[in-house]
Amino acid sequence: MNYANNKSSVYQQTSIQTASGPKLVVMLYEGAIRLLTRAAADIRSRDLVSKAQSVSRAIAIIQHLRNTLDTQKGQEMARELDRLYDYALAKVLEGSTKLNASAIEEAIKVLSTLLPAWEEIAKREQEQSIPAGVLANQSANGGFQLHA
Repeated sequence: MNYANNKSSVYQQTSIQTASGPKLVVMLYEGAIRLLTRAAADIRSRDLVSKAQSVSRAIAIIQHLRNTLDTQKGQEMARELDRLYDYALAKVLEGSTKLNASAIEEAIKVLSTLLPAWEEIAKREQEQSIPAGVLANQSANGGFQLHA
């Protein structure tokens, strides 16, 4: 592994390890969408090896999202997300086995529709974790000032 790839990998690992729960969900959604987009393109170009790898990784992400739903706290929302994840998984499997990019794109639509809500939750959580005085100073001064 060269230095640039190692730096990128370290940055990515740090980002994951320091992210909040909602931010991790956002990262998982983005990863699944990216992989499914690649899988749909792979189907169209008949690159079945790459399609299989992308589909396998995307399925693992969606299954992880599904398996980590908190049905005690989330109740109806968790049940609805479970149904949506189940639908997305079914579409991914259909698209993969029938080499149907449109089915995979249907799964992408489901995740892309949910992503903005998770981004908003992550944004609100981050804003709540930053002391109000810091945010007030930031907006009054026109931005954060970094001092070495």
